[in-house]
Amino acid sequence: MLLRAVIIDDEQKGINTLKILIEKHIVDLRVVAECTKAKDGVEIIENYKPEIVFLDINMPEMNGFELLEKLSWKNFNLVFTTAHQEYALKALKINAIDYLLKPIDYKELQFAVNKIKSCLVDNKTNSNEFDYDKLISTINQYQRKKIVINSKTGIESIDLPEIISIEALSNYTQISLNDSRSILTSKILKEFETQLCNSDQNFMRVHNSYVINLHKVSRYLKEEEIIIMANNQKIPLAKSRKDAFYEWLNL
Repeated sequence: MLLRAVIIDDEQKGINTLKILIEKHIVDLRVVAECTKAKDGVEIIENYKPEIVFLDINMPEMNGFELLEKLSWKNFNLVFTTAHQEYALKALKINAIDYLLKPIDYKELQFAVNKIKSCLVDNKTNSNEFDYDKLISTINQYQRKKIVINSKTGIESIDLPEIISIEALSNYTQISLNDSRSILTSKILKEFETQLCNSDQNFMRVHNSYVINLHKVSRYLKEEEIIIMANNQKIPLAKSRKDAFYEWLNL
């Protein structure tokens, strides 16, 4: 079964890398079109009607979700690509849409493509059609959430997806954010745990001194029991929290 794919990524380097991985490791998959502009991506999807679309989430002018909204034909298998562990990935998993984290591992690429091939062989044609409205609804449900805190300089309203980690520092708590900013507050870590971890499955207390945004996790070093966050922050995983963290990892 020869499958056709298109790649849409604002970085040509990302397109070239994915094409090389496909050529070296994927059998019976041919890239028929590519583009670096999301608006052009709409046209090539509609024209080529491929079996698989590799679509970057984070693109200037129009992101991957906005591109999908403009399509009239969506009967393809969608695989998102992204360089960031972010809130949107939770929504993708809920909606059974595959995604690949950059730098892309060829084994993960093989797994995603083989799963698509299996569905097509089994004539599961309905699996090709994704529910865009449900996907966006799930993303917005998480994206809308905020917390308001008193900091040393004033009152801060923080979007939850912007939070990477929350760390206890003596009598204060430090919140690390996406843009390399940090906010210091007198609110204790236990209050954040009650507010976020008990009501939002996207946050977890992984140590006596840390609450993390699970969708900002980049890597986990099992031997050292260290969690690497999106900002390269290294956070220890407490033994008492390991079971819950492993459950989230599906280990």
